[in-house]
Amino acid sequence: MEMKAKTLALVVAAGAALSLQAHAQSCCPSGGHGVPAATGLGESAPRATNLATDSAWRIYEFQRDGVNYLQINDATGVVRAAVGRINETLWVLPMGKDVARVSLSATPAAPGRVVYQTGDFVVWLRSDAKGDAWVVTSRD
Repeated sequence: MEMKAKTLALVVAAGAALSLQAHAQSCCPSGGHGVPAATGLGESAPRATNLATDSAWRIYEFQRDGVNYLQINDATGVVRAAVGRINETLWVLPMGKDVARVSLSATPAAPGRVVYQTGDFVVWLRSDAKGDAWVVTSRD
C-alpha cells in the first residue's frame, strides 16, 4: 500500500511540474521574460501602443523572431499599409488599403511629411488627388 501511495505522489508531482512548464511556455510571446509583446498585426485595433506623431493616423510596431513590423491604420481603424524589416532590408506586406501606394526608399525624392519616426523606421505621408501614399525608410 505504501508503494502505491509513493507512486501516486510521484505521478502527481510530475504532472504538476509538466503543467507548470506548459503554462510558462504559453504565457507570453516574449517567452515569459519582460513585457509581453504587442499583438494584432493586421487588425484594426491591435493590442499595441499607437506611436504616430499625427493624430489622424495610428502606427504600430510589432517584433517577433528578429523581424520588426510596422502597421499604419487610419483614425477609424482601417489598415492602410504594413512593412517588415530585418536589419536594413524592408519589404511591403500584402495588406492594407494603400498597399499599392507604399514605396521603400533610402532617400525619397518628394517625401511629404513625417508621421512616424523611431530608431528603426521613418514614415512619410504624401497626399494627392489619387489618395494617400506612403514612403517608408529604414533609419540609419
